[in-house]
Amino acid sequence: LIENHPLLLVHPIAQCKELVYVEPDTGEVLRRRRSPKRGVVAHLFDELVSLPDAICHPNFAISVLLTVEEEIRCADGKGSWRRGGVSIKDRVLVEVLEEHLFQRPEDFLRFLPVDLPEPFSNRILAETSGLLLRLCRKISYCLRKMDVVETVGKQGNELLFAVKVG
Repeated sequence: LIENHPLLLVHPIAQCKELVYVEPDTGEVLRRRRSPKRGVVAHLFDELVSLPDAICHPNFAISVLLTVEEEIRCADGKGSWRRGGVSIKDRVLVEVLEEHLFQRPEDFLRFLPVDLPEPFSNRILAETSGLLLRLCRKISYCLRKMDVVETVGKQGNELLFAVKVG
């Protein structure tokens, strides 16, 4: 499909989520609360690690939408054990706050802070960007696969990276 047609992958990330708990039998709203989790554009890399080199194709683009959503939950005993048997019944889009379009591998360099020293490690990237180390590892992996960052050495067990020029 991508060889003959332009493909735009739209990936929503909930920047703000309200959890709405409903009665299992009647659907009556019992309570609402805001989720403490806040999504950011960098959470795209949680999914992008599965196809990091796809963005190199000229017919492929990714649009990240930061959204406000409601998650409808029901305590019916059939849900995940992690949520104590609470099922997620629906997700409702309330608002789209921002759109970020990525058409070329170079567009992903915006995830590297301007004050990032070169060469840099994943730990340095995490400290300067304020992101979690596990997410910074995914970012550096994807940027290497996109051929915009290269491995230039090691410092102890840490790989060192530099942005490719030209």
